[in-house]
Formats: sequence, C-alpha cells, structure tokens
Amino acid sequence: MALAHDTTRGVLFQHLGIDASLASLDLARGTSGVALEHQFAVDQMVGQLAWAVQVEPEQIESTFLDIDGAVLLPRRLRQYGCARCWQEAIRDGRPRIIRKEWILRMSWRCRLHDLPLSKLPVPDGAPDDQYLLTWLSGALVGAESLRWGLDYRGAMIERNEVCLDMLIRHSRRRLKGRKQDYLDRFRANAFHFARDRIAMLALAHSHAGRGVWGFERLLALGLAERPGRNLESLKAPKPTKRLTACWRVGQGRAPHRAFEAELLDVLLAYAHLRERRDGETLARARFGHFRTFGSQDASAVAM
Repeated sequence: MALAHDTTRGVLFQHLGIDASLASLDLARGTSGVALEHQFAVDQMVGQLAWAVQVEPEQIESTFLDIDGAVLLPRRLRQYGCARCWQEAIRDGRPRIIRKEWILRMSWRCRLHDLPLSKLPVPDGAPDDQYLLTWLSGALVGAESLRWGLDYRGAMIERNEVCLDMLIRHSRRRLKGRKQDYLDRFRANAFHFARDRIAMLALAHSHAGRGVWGFERLLALGLAERPGRNLESLKAPKPTKRLTACWRVGQGRAPHRAFEAELLDVLLAYAHLRERRDGETLARARFGHFRTFGSQDASAVAM
C-alpha cells in the first residue's frame, strides 16, 4: 500500500490513524513478534488496515506467520519473489505481492512455476510497470539459466514442500526421520550471507550440493581466543612457525589436517559457484528464445 501511494509505511500509518511507532517494527509475525506493550497497537492496526482495504480482519491476520522468528530471513533481506508470478500479475492487472512463504529462510523456489526466486529490485519510490518489465525480462532469463542443468533431488524437494506447508499452517509438531532432519538443517540456514543465496540453496537441493555445506561450516568456525600475556605463557616454549600460521587462520589447537578437510569443502563450494557463474553467458544464449512479457506485450495489453 505504501509503494502504491508513493509514500512510506510511517506516513501511511499516520494517515490511517495507526500508531506510527509500529512502522519501525518487524510485523511479519503479528502480535507474536512484538513486545507486550505493542500488542494492543498491532491489533488496532489490523482493524484499521482491514477497514482501509475493505476486507475482514481475519484476512489481514492470515498474512502473519505465527512461528519462531529464527526461521525468517532478516527483515532487510526479504526481497525475493518469483519473476513469472510478477509478470503474470502485471499482465492481468493484479497486485504484485511477495508470498509469505518467500520470506522463510528455507524458501528458494516458486512452487507454482518451479522457478528459483529472484532478488527483487528496490528503486527509490514506487517502480513503474515499464521499469519492472525491463527487470523481469532479465530476471526470467537468470531464473531459467539457474534451473537449467540442475539435477534436483526429488526427496529434498518433497521435504522442502512438507516443511514449508507445516510452517505456513503454524504447526509446531515434530516430523519423523529425515523430514525433521531437513527442517533442523534448513530452517535457520545462513546462506543469505552468501553473494547468491538462491543459487546456494538450489545447489544444496541438487546432486551437486555436497560442497555448498562447506560455506556453512566456514561460518561456524570461530576464531581461537587470543592467548593472554601472563608469566606462564612467557615461560612456555615458543610455538613453531607452522603452528602460528594455524592460529592466525582461526584454528587454535585444532589439528592441521582437520583444517585442511574443512578448507577442501569450502573450495568445492566456491568451485561450484564459479562453474555456475562461468556458464551464465552460455545459458543466456540457449534461453534467448524463451518468450518473455516485454514492452511490446505491455503495449498490446494496454490497448
């Protein structure tokens, strides 16, 4: 609503008589995601928004996710959507939306179109349709390029769908076997720290996904605590140059061979991403014949 009226959420809240302090809060989880002193104001916000768009309050409440906040992407990174969904929305004159499942950390593909999600553009102000159509043409090629050649593991895709449905239904029950293992592994993954989160998750669900977990292990490695300068440490024998090098990269007292094993996984993950990046030009050429909804189609619809 704020983008449609070329304004900010704070100004929109003031106009609708909603507590403007809520504009700075993460409201994706509704009352369960805010402090006790803000819960009444959130309930009032639901009523005011329902009145403004002429729907029932329950419809506004259905957009919230009553789940653990750890499974959500950080608020500033909730910028992923399906380029095909947005293309069809523009064509049919429908609102362009971000589905609530797309802000979950384990969500990386549109289940309607079987396409990897794209990171949406965030221009200043409300983007016009011509700007979005230009972006969508490139985003669709990029999504098709990533999807092309990836051999997904059917069991992994099925577990992803089961876990997404469970979270959307606000269920907190435990799953059985590998489905629960999948949930524990992916619901709080840190792939959003990578340069291309969607590519990392797509690879993790394919037969070439073993190496990407080296990235997670790299983030989990902590730097060794710097030894204190006390009398005992001064009397201790000086470490060899090789041990000093190990300490500088954060291994501390870990065996040198253990670090080499972790490093190999990280290098494998890097190699997978470089291979994908180097093949982008070829993939664009191969998918150049895909029909996209461009400016000419937009003119035809406008007429």
